[in-house]
Amino acid sequence: MVGVTPTDLAMLEDRVEQLERIYGKNASEKEAVKILEELNTKVDKMLGKHPKTQALLKRLNELSTYTNPGFIMRYDPSKFIQQEYVVGSTNRMQKAASDAKQIADLKSEVNPGNLKNVPELEKKMGPLTLKCLKLHDDGEAVNKEINELVGKWNEILNTLSEQFVTWDNILREHEEAAKDNE
Repeated sequence: MVGVTPTDLAMLEDRVEQLERIYGKNASEKEAVKILEELNTKVDKMLGKHPKTQALLKRLNELSTYTNPGFIMRYDPSKFIQQEYVVGSTNRMQKAASDAKQIADLKSEVNPGNLKNVPELEKKMGPLTLKCLKLHDDGEAVNKEINELVGKWNEILNTLSEQFVTWDNILREHEEAAKDNE
């Protein structure tokens, strides 16, 4: 768990104990913490069977930092992506400028004899260009899949958050009702 302190764990244990005192233990006499541990183990085993979820779980901590509201509030994702693109493009533009300068410097040294193989090279460039375009398209498809994965991840987190809020509200209502009945 990322960012969980011993104080957080103690607070959670106290909360579970309070709930057990109010509602009692379940019919099998297992503590709620034990049931949650068993459920967590079953979920881990289920997720471990699928290679895509294994890869996702390996990067779960990293994904958690990106979905953290503090991270999102600090960075506007669209501006962050634009900034990364501009920074990445800067190096390419500087290299292109130095290459253009080098071409201008070497222009005086070019003579027709050096260019006799150009038609043969043009024939080789066509297939290479097609391969580059295919790689570019494949890269865009991978980016689209990654965006969809992150979108689904956010939907799952939102659904879980809403469910936990609903459960907490139900528990609070029952606690208040139990207090009123005392």
